[in-house]
Amino acid sequence: MLTSANCFADDFFSLRDASADLLTPARHQFDIEADDAYMFLVGPSTLRRRINSFPDSAISLQHDLGVSQLQLPEVLLSLWFDDVNAVQFQFRYYGIYGSKYETQPLAFGGTIISPDQKLNPGGTRWYTFGGYYERRLTPIYQDYESGLPQFLQGWDSRAKVGVEFTYNDFRINDGTPLFSQRSPYEARIRFHEKGLPIPAIGLEERHWLGYHFAFEATAQGYWINKWPSGRSEGGEVYDSQSGFETHWRVIYASPEWRGFSPFAGFNYNYTKYTQTSSGVGNLLRVQLYGPEVGFNWSI
Repeated sequence: MLTSANCFADDFFSLRDASADLLTPARHQFDIEADDAYMFLVGPSTLRRRINSFPDSAISLQHDLGVSQLQLPEVLLSLWFDDVNAVQFQFRYYGIYGSKYETQPLAFGGTIISPDQKLNPGGTRWYTFGGYYERRLTPIYQDYESGLPQFLQGWDSRAKVGVEFTYNDFRINDGTPLFSQRSPYEARIRFHEKGLPIPAIGLEERHWLGYHFAFEATAQGYWINKWPSGRSEGGEVYDSQSGFETHWRVIYASPEWRGFSPFAGFNYNYTKYTQTSSGVGNLLRVQLYGPEVGFNWSI
């Protein structure tokens, strides 16, 4: 039996249009998606800051700052012009926690952070903002689904392209740990001051698992390498950024809930920032994974 993307449209609908469902948006539909993830660090998550030729240490977020997890809430707003085209706004916050008693000196930002003190990422402010155009791809191929294998039928596919900007003021002990010598600098990196808005692309797939349940998988990423930032610090600063995130979710939908659909799933997030010139070298690399819960609400 052929399973189309709209096979349960009569059972799951938005407030705006009873013919729309979780997979097929209605004209002028507004979607609110919010989720919160409890993320664990995996792999070498590292922070570095070089000033001129002064040496810099590879500071481990886990072993030097005591960071083992982050909280990653996210909000995604979508406005559909019709059942194919939409604009989106995305906001993400990285809540970073932890502390560690450090016994080794750490070279950072042109000075030495003294050993035998407790270090933490307190005071860090880390957000991302994104704006996107999203388009449903399903109408392009849905008339030809009968020729596909059964497991490829009934998917709703969406692609998006846009721009993302990161605000990241990363601090160690709110910028003021004990230094072994007098320093004109704080222990912080303002990545956003030399960072650029960067192009990003994404893909989303949804499929009904049965009445009341659907599966959703998303992937989104970006990459730039040594783009001139327009800022100077001992010469032109070049900005490099790369990132990838994916979500795997099971969504619950019921007609009694009229467009409100909670979900639970798994989230993976990788982020790397590098800013270099003859006078500065900044690096932050973080890899995260963990469970998430949230909801979609179509109005």
